[in-house]
Amino acid sequence: MTVGRKFIQLILFAICLSCFVCSSAEAQNRKLTGFQDTLLHKFIYTSADQLPRPKSGLETLIKQLSKTIRFPAGEAEYEGRVIVAFVIEPNGKIDGERVIREPSGDKQIFSKQIFEVVKSIKWKPAKRNGKAVPFLYTLPVTIDVGE
Repeated sequence: MTVGRKFIQLILFAICLSCFVCSSAEAQNRKLTGFQDTLLHKFIYTSADQLPRPKSGLETLIKQLSKTIRFPAGEAEYEGRVIVAFVIEPNGKIDGERVIREPSGDKQIFSKQIFEVVKSIKWKPAKRNGKAVPFLYTLPVTIDVGE
C-alpha cells in the first residue's frame, strides 16, 4: 500500500469520525438521553454535556487504527465500512462491544482489530450534569485495500 493511499485512508477515516461527532451533537440538541441496555443491564447515555474522548486525542486513535488494522492473508476481498459501538464506562474502561456492520460478516476480521485498539487507549468518560456516565460510542471505520 502506498503512502499516498494510506494518507487518503486516514483522511477518509477522519471525515467519518467527524461525522459521528457532529451527529452526536445533533442528537444532544434533540434532547435524546439514552436507553436501558439489555446487554449490560443498565441505563446507557447517548447524549451528554461532555462527550467521551481518548485522553491522548482523536488523532492518536486514528493513527493507532491506521497502523494496526491489517488484512489477513487471503482476506483482501473484504472492503467497505466497519461500524462498531461500545460503552465507555464512567471509569474510562470499555464494555459492551457491538458490531453493527462488518464487511467480513461473521468472521469479524476487522472489528476484532478495532476493539483491540479501542481497549488499549485510555478514555475520558462522558459527563452529564458534571457526573461521569456510561456512554454508547459509535465508531465507523472505512476499510480499503488500496492499490
